[in-house]
Amino acid sequence: MKVVGITGGVGSGKSEVLRLLEEEFDCKIIRTDDVARDLSEPGGKSYKLIVEAFGKGVLNKAERIDREKLAAIVFENDEKLAILNSCTHPQVGEWVRDTVRQWKTDGCCSMIAVEAALLEELKEIHVCESYWYVYVKPELRRERLRISRGYSDEKIDAIFASQLPESYFREECQVVIDNNSDLENVKKQLKALCK
Repeated sequence: MKVVGITGGVGSGKSEVLRLLEEEFDCKIIRTDDVARDLSEPGGKSYKLIVEAFGKGVLNKAERIDREKLAAIVFENDEKLAILNSCTHPQVGEWVRDTVRQWKTDGCCSMIAVEAALLEELKEIHVCESYWYVYVKPELRRERLRISRGYSDEKIDAIFASQLPESYFREECQVVIDNNSDLENVKKQLKALCK
């Protein structure tokens, strides 16, 4: 059973690639952002660590982590972001490794795709045999982010400035999925990759 890491910038269409893999190619999907969110809920492995690191001030009235408050604390503060990552990344990695191991034992699918925006995060988990980069031209990503998420040009500029350059992903990933046209084109690429 093959395990691949899927990455790409915001607005590249990772979600559509994952949907196609799941619906058309008997692939189980793990979204690391979803795992991190679940583990940060009360009772989750990251919850206690985050509250210990940042204090009860990051909780809302329901005693859940207020993501906006926490984001405001770590935004543009590399030291605090590193602390937050140390509260979440190891737990996400452990959960992903355990889940991949279980799915392989169960033989429940032909392939597993682990998705993360950060390639380094994927590599730290140590489960992927190869890494696939979903590529879209910057101008098309901009258009998609404006239409689908209502982002302003300033917000898009800030997102792009915070991400690694395309050349990095092309060097580090074994596969580039071109998502500049329609889904049929993406499906053809996935069909060739999933043979």
